[in-house]
Amino acid sequence: MEIDESLARILESREIFGGLFYEEFFRRFPEAAPHFQGIDMERQSLVLTMALAVVERYRAADFGAIDHYLQHLGSAHHRRAIPLDLYPKFIDAMLAALERFLGDGWSPALATAWRGALEKTVQTMLKGYERRVGI
Repeated sequence: MEIDESLARILESREIFGGLFYEEFFRRFPEAAPHFQGIDMERQSLVLTMALAVVERYRAADFGAIDHYLQHLGSAHHRRAIPLDLYPKFIDAMLAALERFLGDGWSPALATAWRGALEKTVQTMLKGYERRVGI
């Protein structure tokens, strides 16, 4: 399975995947949960799932609009005081959730593709920690 095929499966089941991810994230890293107090987790799960489409597209090409959006997202996370040490944990939890969700479709090559896409995205988001980026 290729990364775009895995994304299509995720987008077909957006309610399921988002919930699965946050279950995995909070189980592995309970210190992340307080950052989501007061957040509508149903909406957040949908936003996260849609963000994976951005991650997948950004992996393929450095579109200026996506680069700017990701820096804006990083600025928003900085304003919410999301600590930098949560980003690698987020990636680890995301990969575990993807593996659980995709089951037999998961492979070392797909894991490498998703890890690379997530790391590239996070590096761009972190530029938003250096300066405020608006939309």
